[in-house]
Amino acid sequence: MESNSALPVRIEQVGTLRDLGSILRRLYGEGHYEEVLERAGAYLWIAELFGDWETARAVVQSHSYALTELGRYAEAEAMSWDLLRRAVSRVGRAKASADMADVLSRMGRLEEGLHQLAAAMTTLESCPRDAWYFAAMSSVAEASRWAELYELADQATTAEPRSEITDHMRRVIRDLQRAEALLEWGLRLDHVGRREEAEVRFRDVIALTRPWLDPDADPDSQLGSDQAMLGALLACGLAKTGAAAEARELAVSVIPDLHADGRHFDARLAHLAYGLALSSMGKYDKAARELIAAEQLCALAGAARHRLIFQFELALVAAESEPSMATRHLLAAVRAHAEQLWRLRLDRVAMLRQARRRVQLEADHKTADTAAQTDPLTRLANRRGFDRRMATLTADARTVNDPLCLLLVDVDNFKQINDTFSHAIGDAVLREIGHTLRSECRASDLPARFGGDEFGVFLATDMATATRIAARMRTGIRDHDWHKIALGLRVTVSMGLAPLLPGMTSDELFAAADSQLYAAKRAGRDRLAA
Repeated sequence: MESNSALPVRIEQVGTLRDLGSILRRLYGEGHYEEVLERAGAYLWIAELFGDWETARAVVQSHSYALTELGRYAEAEAMSWDLLRRAVSRVGRAKASADMADVLSRMGRLEEGLHQLAAAMTTLESCPRDAWYFAAMSSVAEASRWAELYELADQATTAEPRSEITDHMRRVIRDLQRAEALLEWGLRLDHVGRREEAEVRFRDVIALTRPWLDPDADPDSQLGSDQAMLGALLACGLAKTGAAAEARELAVSVIPDLHADGRHFDARLAHLAYGLALSSMGKYDKAARELIAAEQLCALAGAARHRLIFQFELALVAAESEPSMATRHLLAAVRAHAEQLWRLRLDRVAMLRQARRRVQLEADHKTADTAAQTDPLTRLANRRGFDRRMATLTADARTVNDPLCLLLVDVDNFKQINDTFSHAIGDAVLREIGHTLRSECRASDLPARFGGDEFGVFLATDMATATRIAARMRTGIRDHDWHKIALGLRVTVSMGLAPLLPGMTSDELFAAADSQLYAAKRAGRDRLAA
C-alpha cells in the first residue's frame, strides 16, 4: 500500500475508524465547510477500505451537509441520493429523505422536496423514540424551515424534551436551530402585519439564546464558533423588541468573528441586527448599508425569501428616512409581495398533507405487493417474487455492470424427511433453512422459496464472494442442531451457483445454475457446485 502521508490525517493518528466521522462532524459544526470537503474523499476511502460502512455513511453525510452550506446544491443532491442508497435502517432512510428534502427545497424543487419530507415523516411514525429518531427529526426541522413550514419545524425541533438532552453540543445545536427558525418565522409574520404573533417569536429567540451567552451561567461552557451565531440571533431578537443599544453593541462584536470563521451566510443575521438597531437610532444611511450587506450575503446560500426579508427592512428604512409618495409606493409593493408569498406558504401546508397521503398510499400498495410476493412459511420471496426478479435480469445484463450470481438450493431427500418425521417437521425444516439463507444475505440480495423444497438466492456480488457466502449457508444448514426439532433428524442441501454473464438471458442463467445443482447431486449431495 502506498504511504498515506498525503492524507489529511494519518491513519495512526486516529484512535478508531469512527473518529473519522467525528472529526468531520466537528469541523462541520464549527463552520469549516471547505476543510470538510478537503478531507472527505480521503476519509471515505479509508472507511471503505476497511469495510466500515457506518463510518463511510457518516463521512458522506458530513460531505453532503458541507456542500449544502456552501450552496453547491447539485453536488449535495448527488450525495443525498448516495446517503439514501447507503441507509440500512428505517430511521436512517427517514433522515436521508429529510436531508434530501432540505436540498431540493433550497434548489426550488418544492414538490419533490415535500414528497421526500412526507416520506421521512411517514417512516418516523413507526420508529422508536431513540437518539437516532431525534437526529432524524432534526433533519425534518431543517427541511421544514427551508420549505417555510415553520410550525412543523418548531414541532420537530422540540420533539425531544430539552431536559433529556445530556450532550452539551446537542443542546447548543438544537437551540440554535430552533432560534433561527423562530426568527425567520417572526420576521415573516411582522412583514404581513401580524405583529403580536411576531413579538412572541422574537422573545422566544431571546429566551433561547441569551442563557448561552451569560458568562456566569456555565463557566465551563465551550461554544466555539457557535457563540458568534448565538450572538447574531440574540441581537436580532433584541433589535426587534426595542433593545436597540444592546443589539447594536452585540452585532458589532460578532460580525468580525463570523466573517473570520468563514460563516458569511450566517453573518447576514448580524448585519441585519446592526441595521435594525441603527434604523431605530435614526441612522438611516448606515442602516441601509448594513441591510444591503445582509442581502448580498444571501447570494451565498440563501433563498429568494431571505432576500425579501432584507428588501422589506430596506423599504422600511427608506420610508422612514425620506417619507414620500415614492417610498410609500415602494413599501406597499414589497408588502404585497410578502403577503403573496405568505399565501403561497399556506398553500404549501396543504401540499404537504397531500404528499403525506400519497406516500401512505404508496406504502400501503408496497406492503400489499410485498405480501403477495412473500412465502408465508419461510418469509422469503415466493415464486412470484422469484419470477419477477428473474424477469429483470435480461435487461439488467445489457445495461448494468454490477455483478450478480444465482444460487439454487435443494433439500437432500426431503420426501424421506416428510415420510419419516411428518409434514409438520418438514415445514419446520423449511423454516430453519429459510432463516439460515436470510441471515447470510445482505440488503442487496434476494432469497426466495420458489418450490416445495427448492430455494433460490440472488447474490449481488462477484463469483468468488458468492461462493464463500454459499459455502457458509451450506455448512450452517448441515451443522444446525436439528435434534431440537426431531431426534435423529439430519438435514443437508445441494447447491448450484452460476454468475450472470454479459448478454446472458434469465433462462440461460437459471439453466447454468440448475446444471451445477444437478452436478452437486450426482457427486453425492451435501455439496456446492460452482
